[in-house]
Amino acid sequence: MADTTLCVICNKRKARRECPGVRGWICAPCCGAEREVTVDCPFECVYLREARKHEREQTPTLESMPFPGIEVSDAFLAEHEQLVGQIGLRMVRYALEHPKTVDKDLQAAMEKLVKTYETLSSGIYYESLPEEGSQIGLFRDVKKFLDEYQEKERQKGDVAPLKTGDVIQALVFLSRLGVLHSNQRPRGRAFIDFLRQLYPEAATRPDEPKLIVPGR
Repeated sequence: MADTTLCVICNKRKARRECPGVRGWICAPCCGAEREVTVDCPFECVYLREARKHEREQTPTLESMPFPGIEVSDAFLAEHEQLVGQIGLRMVRYALEHPKTVDKDLQAAMEKLVKTYETLSSGIYYESLPEEGSQIGLFRDVKKFLDEYQEKERQKGDVAPLKTGDVIQALVFLSRLGVLHSNQRPRGRAFIDFLRQLYPEAATRPDEPKLIVPGR
């Protein structure tokens, strides 16, 4: 690269970084300002990975988390580790198969799923669908998995069937995990990247995922 090459985004400052998101050279200020805002950054970008080390400065309080009134205990996570792991794996597989999926899509789908199951627990079935196409696709995919999961549990005569409240708690836990690992940028995929590293087998479709709860 010649020293006179200008940033392909602002076309004013000298370009110092090769950006795989725009397939060209950009300046550091544009990299910081447009990263996961107007630029779709690949997971492997070294500048993206370095920036994420400094994005989260404060831990959100429980009151600022999704559905603060719903308790998710350590005992619940220990008992339903497989369920939580299966949902997380299902979500990251969908995101990897649909590259335009971003963190806000996962959050919106989980929020609507929780509301759908809350309605179901009251005796009325009504799907609270998200508004955007990618979010609806993820909602449908996870809902189909949960329906199949519950049906398999019902067919096991030696175990109690999965309760609607258990599904709600699993979704709430993952939704809160998403808040902890998202950077809130419009095209941010920090949470998806976290799940991708948590489940490196996602691309190979394993039979039995395992959940690792950070901080435990």
